[in-house]
Amino acid sequence: MESFEEDRLGRSGFARLLARALVEYPEASSLVVALYGDWGSGKTSTLNLCFKALEDLRAEDKRPLLVRFNPWWFSNTGELLAQFFERLGNDLEQEGRLSGIKEKLFSYRKLIAPAGSVIDLFVSGGAITAAARLASAAAERSAAAREQGSQDVRALRDDIERMIENSGRRITVVIDDIDRLSSAEIRDVFKVVKATANFPNTRYLLAFDHSTVTRALSEVQGTEGDAYLEKIVQVPFHLPQPEQDQLWGIVREGIKEIASAQERISSQELAETEEKFDVYSYYGFGSFFTNMRQANRLLDSLRLVLPPIAGEVRLSDFLVLETLHLIVPRVYDRLLGSQGLLLGSTPGAGLLMFGSSASQTRQDAMNEATKAEVEAIRDTAPEHLRPVVEHLMEDLFPRAYSALHGMGGYGPEFHHEWVSQRRVCVPEFFRTATSWGLAPGMISSSEVEELSRLSDPNLLRARLVAYEDDQRPGVDLKTVVKRMGAWLGTSADEPALKTALRAVFGIEGHETAYPTLHLLGIDALKKLPDSDSRKELILEWIEDDHVTPVLTDVIRTLGGEHGWYRDSRTLPEESRTLSPRDFSEVLSAAVRDIEEQAESGSLLGNDLFNEYLYLWKYAAGDEGPREYLQMVIVSERGLPELLLAYVTSTNLAFEGWTGWPEAGERPELRVQLLEDFCLVDEAKALAEGPEGFYGSSAD
Repeated sequence: MESFEEDRLGRSGFARLLARALVEYPEASSLVVALYGDWGSGKTSTLNLCFKALEDLRAEDKRPLLVRFNPWWFSNTGELLAQFFERLGNDLEQEGRLSGIKEKLFSYRKLIAPAGSVIDLFVSGGAITAAARLASAAAERSAAAREQGSQDVRALRDDIERMIENSGRRITVVIDDIDRLSSAEIRDVFKVVKATANFPNTRYLLAFDHSTVTRALSEVQGTEGDAYLEKIVQVPFHLPQPEQDQLWGIVREGIKEIASAQERISSQELAETEEKFDVYSYYGFGSFFTNMRQANRLLDSLRLVLPPIAGEVRLSDFLVLETLHLIVPRVYDRLLGSQGLLLGSTPGAGLLMFGSSASQTRQDAMNEATKAEVEAIRDTAPEHLRPVVEHLMEDLFPRAYSALHGMGGYGPEFHHEWVSQRRVCVPEFFRTATSWGLAPGMISSSEVEELSRLSDPNLLRARLVAYEDDQRPGVDLKTVVKRMGAWLGTSADEPALKTALRAVFGIEGHETAYPTLHLLGIDALKKLPDSDSRKELILEWIEDDHVTPVLTDVIRTLGGEHGWYRDSRTLPEESRTLSPRDFSEVLSAAVRDIEEQAESGSLLGNDLFNEYLYLWKYAAGDEGPREYLQMVIVSERGLPELLLAYVTSTNLAFEGWTGWPEAGERPELRVQLLEDFCLVDEAKALAEGPEGFYGSSAD
């Protein structure tokens, strides 16, 4: 803080009062004033305002010569003493009426401390005892004496005092950051002050934490630090303590200024953060900040770490974590070690809809563990902060909220919502917020938004597939589709949903990504407004292209809603993704396309080949797929190709499978696909025949 306009703590009046006290002190003798304030309370900012008040004095004869010295910049006692006189001499030399004083101060410094040690030159009566104390540095003292001719310390000091007095100017020397020094250096600063404190018209303003300095003086002097200080400081001032609301207001204004400068943080998120912090204020968030140093540490940290992750994680969540990191680091460290009990959904919660007592038991056990950990984290905070720390954990982590309030648990169905909000309860976003960068496997929100703006499904598909060759750790087609799926589930409009569906339906040749693509397809399809729009999109895709592996899985999942499978529950008509009539139309189109692929010979080469056959079976009965399989296995090398397609589709094989059999080996041929279509005997007969791979001509 350099000007009165920047004063947010109401220190301007106090700073002007302090300046007036320094200027209007009536005596020509020196004066030592101390400004006491806790570490981080804003002493330096108040000194800046005091300097400004002194500079603003209209009458030049009242405006003092200002000398500011920070001993923290210098590494040892000798350097500290030399630099003090160097600074004092340079600043006073600029005043025309004090020309030549720099040389005299330099000579004076060499005489009173020739080897760099600071010596107490004055006893209580003010008598000079330097001669008795300089014996240890006779050589340097002699050199200094030759330079000064016959002048001794007293005479040189008299010259300096006379020059200051004749100039008619007052001198104010400010020494800040004394409490940052070592104990020995603190003592030496006060010895420097004692060595020059009798200069006329000179005022010293010393700023430090009283308890730190008195403790240091007691340690090195072997006496009471307070008593030592009282012999030097004539007038003490205590820095007014800021109101907590003032500090919290400064923090909020600073956060708003820093966040507003980030292009990737929207005005909507800024407004939501303001609302969130209104709530946090009610619960006592401002009590984290007891001095300006804490406030400035947070704001300085945000200036550094917010730009790289702006827009990648919810702003209010990140601000809470960074506050904990800087103000209560023990709480933060414990949070980092408790991710398994705080992040994500409650284990077992998603299974309770099926009435599993085992799931209930698991959920209860996890809730108890989470509750115990939240309470342990809370108790690492200072007592006055524990209530607000607990509330913040409830707000950041749904698992903590449900555990503390006995509300069951949050199941995985909440995941998409949390991802779309970029909340730190999602492990990937927690890692982003705590590592100040994207976690492995994450892509930026701006990347997701860029993908979502693509209106050409072919271009979107190409962009998605290209992530398979991405060089970033953990980034591939699956991770990007997951991230995009969360956005589609919460923020996409109808055109964006249709573009995404057409893009993922057409992705082939990426088997490991099919489960993720299938889930995105189902979720996006359900987000379309009605059954008719869903049906039309699927029919248009089949007509323009063909039934693909992803679409096959999607249609089979929709079949479960219509009672296809014994182990799935038939949904009421109003809850189904497609109405019975619309689903029937989709099935007819899908079966026609699969039959065409079978006739053309392309079906056997499809990924998830077996899924096509099961879809064909459930949609139109056994006859069509069975006839097709019979045709395949009787064709030349048809059976090996069928088995290979089955193995590739399912990652399974017949019992005892260790690779294709060597000549003479006869592993048990057991393929579920053949059993389901009653073709096992025919396949075995072909395999054991003279042309089969059990036969003599097998290669």
